[in-house]
Amino acid sequence: MKYRIIISFLILLFLVSSLFAAKVDKVFKSHHQRCDCLENVEVDIEDDVLILTCEYDRDLWIEISPDRELYISGDRIYLNRYQRRLVGDYYDHFMEIIERAGEIGKEGAKIGLKGARIGLLAARGALKMLVTDYDESDLEREIEDEAEEFEIRAGELEEMAEELEEVAEEFEDLHFTMKSEIDELNDLDWF
Repeated sequence: MKYRIIISFLILLFLVSSLFAAKVDKVFKSHHQRCDCLENVEVDIEDDVLILTCEYDRDLWIEISPDRELYISGDRIYLNRYQRRLVGDYYDHFMEIIERAGEIGKEGAKIGLKGARIGLLAARGALKMLVTDYDESDLEREIEDEAEEFEIRAGELEEMAEELEEVAEEFEDLHFTMKSEIDELNDLDWF
């Protein structure tokens, strides 16, 4: 009986972890499939300058500086006030996406460790049940406490991923607006 409960819990933990991972993965993949705005673009950041390079022609690139300057293949593009605001918003959104994705990655790793801790707790509890008076209710209580925190943190991570998706959607809109409002960008088929 004891082993059945432990094995059932471990299977349940694995399924919950898998479903959560699939949900987060779906959030990112669903957005990526809709957003092809940077499909043929290699992205780099050097000295806080965003550099977008055409994958099939290395002689074509775009640079966006933190101070809202735009360069195409080394040539400065002169912008009106509205265009500068678009370029600045584009830069800010891109940097926000990078920052938020990093935070989600760190939090996801922490949650993964928490899930592994629960698995180890269950395995340790199974061994304790064999050699001490530790029983199923003791194990269930310990695991439930850990699992509750795991679920809370997983929910927070899901919210972070949904917020990132909203920022990414705004970025995609900015991309197309900026391309349509700046003739030099509109002329680039790869951007």
